[in-house]
Amino acid sequence: MDIALRNGTDADAELIIGYLKKLAEYEKLGDICNITVETLIKLMNEENGVRAIIAEADGTPVGMMTWYTYKIATFSGRRVFYIEDVFIDESKRGEGIGSALFTEAKRLASELDCARLEWKCLDWNKSAQSFYEKIGGNVSDDSWLTYTLNLK
Repeated sequence: MDIALRNGTDADAELIIGYLKKLAEYEKLGDICNITVETLIKLMNEENGVRAIIAEADGTPVGMMTWYTYKIATFSGRRVFYIEDVFIDESKRGEGIGSALFTEAKRLASELDCARLEWKCLDWNKSAQSFYEKIGGNVSDDSWLTYTLNLK
């Protein structure tokens, strides 16, 4: 299988949303995934908006990763490369696509002079945790807790 990665474009908005909906269902969050094509395109075209990497096998989309960067205004002043979503078609998992996506994320983060990569994983998603550990990911042990305040 020949894996190719490419940057997602406005023309991929429906494809990306399809993957986001599959991911939301997998994470048991399908009821809150209501992004529209118009909203995604707007976010993709903001200066520091969401970006996507599309994975294709033999010319057919098989997965994607969304990401963005944000500044650390204090201490280092360098950006963090934040991976928001990763989804690979179930039938294609275990074939190196996830590794290829994360290798590309590391390359992009280095190119953008980011301090680090970050992402989150649900505590029950053991298969994802196993993969992340295999590629060198570490659970943050920096005494910082992530809090959220939902705005609606």
